[in-house]
Amino acid sequence: MTETPYNPVPPTMEGPFVYIKKKRGAGFWVAVGLSIFFFLCSVLLFTLFIGSLLLHKAVGTGVAAAEETPITETVVEGSGEDKVAIISIKGVLTSESAEGLLIEKPSIVEVVKQQLNHAKKDTHVKAILLEIDSPGGGITASDIIYNHVIKFKTDSKKKVVIYMQDVAASGGYYIASAADAIVAHPTTITGSIGVIMPLINVAGLINRYGIVDNSITSGNMKEIGSPLKLMTPEETAILKSIIDEMYMQFVTVVATGRNMDVEAVKKIADGRVYTGKQALENGLVDQLGYLEDAIEVTKKMAGITTASIVRYERPYGLADLLGIMTGIIARKNTIKLDIPQFHEQDNTKPMYLWTGHSIGN
Repeated sequence: MTETPYNPVPPTMEGPFVYIKKKRGAGFWVAVGLSIFFFLCSVLLFTLFIGSLLLHKAVGTGVAAAEETPITETVVEGSGEDKVAIISIKGVLTSESAEGLLIEKPSIVEVVKQQLNHAKKDTHVKAILLEIDSPGGGITASDIIYNHVIKFKTDSKKKVVIYMQDVAASGGYYIASAADAIVAHPTTITGSIGVIMPLINVAGLINRYGIVDNSITSGNMKEIGSPLKLMTPEETAILKSIIDEMYMQFVTVVATGRNMDVEAVKKIADGRVYTGKQALENGLVDQLGYLEDAIEVTKKMAGITTASIVRYERPYGLADLLGIMTGIIARKNTIKLDIPQFHEQDNTKPMYLWTGHSIGN
């Protein structure tokens, strides 16, 4: 038997076997280039993010961060060395900081305090225009901002004018009472001078299903306001006395700020809201107008004819922006009852708040 010699060349091919390297197309190199570009961008963003977080921790969070963060100015109109600074007070008034996933943003109370201090130190700022668009909020937060405005006026001798936008009710009006003049937009809703302590009681519901509250207390008034038991007349009287005291504080603030008699304020301070026109008729505002009218009033009260109208802004770093984005994502994926008096942080606390105002996301 004769062996067939080994032949490395396939029988279907003639001549020596040659390996030909296939050339890469232009699309391949474009894809590689883009991949490298996006990888480098990711590395850069990550490095900036870590650096921003380290800087944020170095200056502190919450109140400390608010005090250290510089304020930038944006000129919205006008010119000249003299300035009128616009400070916005918007949303529900609270002393609590806003928490994102990565950072803690200062509360509206701290932001307003910081901006007022900045305006007080700036000798070119001749007056402040406070823009208010708020249904009110916490009693303490409202009073703290009010006190900051009063202190600003006393220390700096500069005028403060309020410009009311959509809503300036309850705590929003409480703050407005500190101003030298109030200009309301023709469509403004204001007033709601009063106090509310939201108390939901489910005692009847849980009794129906045989649920028993076995809470142990140190005194018979420790459970006052509990949603699990019906309130007694004595408990109601105690809480009503607290509400009445805070109500009188509100009335006194309005009477002082608007130069009105306390009894006259009481007649219009039953909690109702007013249109801008109705508020003007009741002495709660000085005139109706638009932003440009409020600016002219402010300049006139400051004794200047021309000025640069500036808005204060807080610059955000990368960590802040990522924190805001994560906060938005968290809110979008959280189901919540969007009624102010049922927000967890406000529940059962006395508030200067118009509860008829719904807060949108």
